[in-house]
Amino acid sequence: MIAPQNFSIKPLSILARTLCLSTIVLCGGATLAQANTLGTLTIPADSAARNTQGEGASSIVDPDAGIGEVTANRTITVRSGDTLASILTREGITADQRDAAVAALGELYDVSQINPGDQIELSMRASLDGSQSTRLVALQLRPVYKGNIAIVAGNDGAFHRQGTLARHNVKATSFGITTRKGRVTTDLQQDLRAANVPQAVANDVISAFAYDPETPTTPVRGSKFTVVYETSQTASKNGLRHSDVMRYADLDVNGETHRVYRYETKDGKVAFMEETGRGVVPFALASPVHKARITSAFGWRIHPVLKVRKFHNGIDFAAPKGTPIYAAEDGVIAALGWRGNYGRFIKIIHNDRVATTYGHMSGYAKGLHSGSHVKKGQIIAYVGSSGLSTGNHLYFEVLVDNKHVDPSRREVRLDLNLDGSSLVRFRTYVARLSEATPR
Repeated sequence: MIAPQNFSIKPLSILARTLCLSTIVLCGGATLAQANTLGTLTIPADSAARNTQGEGASSIVDPDAGIGEVTANRTITVRSGDTLASILTREGITADQRDAAVAALGELYDVSQINPGDQIELSMRASLDGSQSTRLVALQLRPVYKGNIAIVAGNDGAFHRQGTLARHNVKATSFGITTRKGRVTTDLQQDLRAANVPQAVANDVISAFAYDPETPTTPVRGSKFTVVYETSQTASKNGLRHSDVMRYADLDVNGETHRVYRYETKDGKVAFMEETGRGVVPFALASPVHKARITSAFGWRIHPVLKVRKFHNGIDFAAPKGTPIYAAEDGVIAALGWRGNYGRFIKIIHNDRVATTYGHMSGYAKGLHSGSHVKKGQIIAYVGSSGLSTGNHLYFEVLVDNKHVDPSRREVRLDLNLDGSSLVRFRTYVARLSEATPR
């Protein structure tokens, strides 16, 4: 496995009235080039006067530039009560640029977690025309507990994050691959524990084999298993954080070996895959109502109002009127309003394959409308009895590929069949894992 690598921004320099952010260098030989031609860097004459304890500024005069035109890097030490926004405001960065920089850096790091002692290096230019506005060219955050995170302004003036490299370098992390082997006695979960497989990994192994229809639900005594998992230790201000992630497992039952990989797809979904590139993506949904009982299950029933046999495409949660209803997962509201027998109705699209619907509500959460983004666990509405209903309850549906599935299962199984470049990416992952696995 390749260990994450640190990077740093080199000092800025002016060449013929053109500012060029030369390179962002990654330890280990990798280099990312980022050209920047925002023009001459000019710093207000009172910049040195703004220095306070723990801060410093350096400037270089450009011999080809006009009087007072310089370039400068300033290193600021975060003090108690500082926020990234307040620091940029204090340095004269415009509100639009300040907000854009905070948003860009926020994609890589929780900016609310900056602490006294952290250092922020700013590369800036400003105008001497009396406006006192300062433009930010680049920003690098250096937390006390190691790591560097950077954003730079490109030719378009927008800030460009340094992608996942920066995200993984927020904290220094060391990786290791471990292989455990054992035999099944009476209970696979207990046997995994006896083989010193971490609990989080064991849970994934059990889930992975449960999704494989060809793996016996109860492996026969003596069946052999192998588990490969990755361990990381992440440095933080609170010390080292330890985590274990399953990468591969196999189970040999009566001479037939069942193999499964835990794999993160290109869009960040966790899948359990066979070597062929076929697998499943578990999609867990939270309960839309807390502490409510299911009064009508998914499947055929006699409709309580129509008194005819109909298929119930969802489940009913009985709860008092006004009980909060929560989004079962992150998503976008595709429909909100009255819909016939459903009464007050909401449909949320969670991804390109999964959607949930909510019916019979007494009202909606304030501010929501079609197109609103909602978070898992966010209140979206309140239990009621609108539409064709005999009492206060929530009618809840789950749709996968536009087909209704049983919502009581909570974890939806999404079949996945990789092909093309996605299959090549998976096979590369399998090959690299095999190379890194101890024999």
